[in-house]
Amino acid sequence: MSAKLQSVLGWSTACYRSGAMRQDPSLGAVPSSSRWSTSVVAALMILGLACGGPPDPTQLVVGIQSEPMGGVVSALHVAIRVGDAVVDDELIRPPHGSKVGFPQPWEKTISGAGRSAAQVDVRVDAIGDPAAPTPLFTRLASTHFVRGRSALLRTQLESRCIVYPPTPRGNSKVPGPLSGPACTPPATCIMGICQSSVVPAAALEAYAPNWPSNAPDRCKPRNGGPPALQVGTGQSYYLPLTPGQTLQAEAGPQGGHHIWIATRMKNMKQAGSTTKITGIQPDTGTTIPPTTLAFTYGPDEGGFCKLYGIRYQLDNEGIDYKQFLGKPLDVVVKVTDPSGSTATSTARVQIASTLVNP
Repeated sequence: MSAKLQSVLGWSTACYRSGAMRQDPSLGAVPSSSRWSTSVVAALMILGLACGGPPDPTQLVVGIQSEPMGGVVSALHVAIRVGDAVVDDELIRPPHGSKVGFPQPWEKTISGAGRSAAQVDVRVDAIGDPAAPTPLFTRLASTHFVRGRSALLRTQLESRCIVYPPTPRGNSKVPGPLSGPACTPPATCIMGICQSSVVPAAALEAYAPNWPSNAPDRCKPRNGGPPALQVGTGQSYYLPLTPGQTLQAEAGPQGGHHIWIATRMKNMKQAGSTTKITGIQPDTGTTIPPTTLAFTYGPDEGGFCKLYGIRYQLDNEGIDYKQFLGKPLDVVVKVTDPSGSTATSTARVQIASTLVNP
């Protein structure tokens, strides 16, 4: 007997024993599987059809995971819609009260039975101060069920998407934090810029219970070779740097002054790798305090993975940015992945003497 037929018969038998078809006493008791005859098999298959057939295995698991947030997120408000109906709306708080290490991986299984063609929309509001009128940022994701499968909608929360309110400058020399973009739905913040929130069903992963730790990693394949790292520039994508290329600093919304840095690496983990950037003025040895980021890399050509849109502040920790204008700067980048693999690369650039937006 085929596995598919066994499944139908098992469902039909369970349906009968549950009482769904006991209105007709002429059917009698359900025999053991060893005594099934052709006529009994046919009758049970008809019973299965009358009960609605085997259960629909179509389901979507919404999986939310996060980069380190430094304790600024106090709760997540998650709302999930299937078509026009809200199927889940809940507030997730740190399990033990401490915001250290929060948010932690979270999942919710949504059944697609009878509605596999419907669109699934997910909204995650990362809440900082509960009394604040707006969340720190909102992450959106939309997709469709994969008929007959249990699929995973992996939704990554990123610290660079936090939208900080403008801070009064006064006489302070210390710039405010780097602020993420405010995206207009249905766009959402991904890798620090506004992108489409739609995830095609064909791009969904098959669900596995250990999904938080088994993320597909295109950046560090098995036996991929030694780590490699390149330093470039770019706000919206990676662009290579030529030696001594001139970069213009910009005034940021929080009072800081930055240049755009981008990186490409391979044979290091896509998620969980830290990127440390240090600037050194070669003539004077003046060092800009380092910036360390825990951003997730995105896939790129040639086996590389890229990180772009990095605002590297020349006045990090309040150092005077003007001393770097019109002078060369060595930008030193070091990437370290969770396994301890590291790569370091240095690019010498020329900082323009004027700002883009003084």
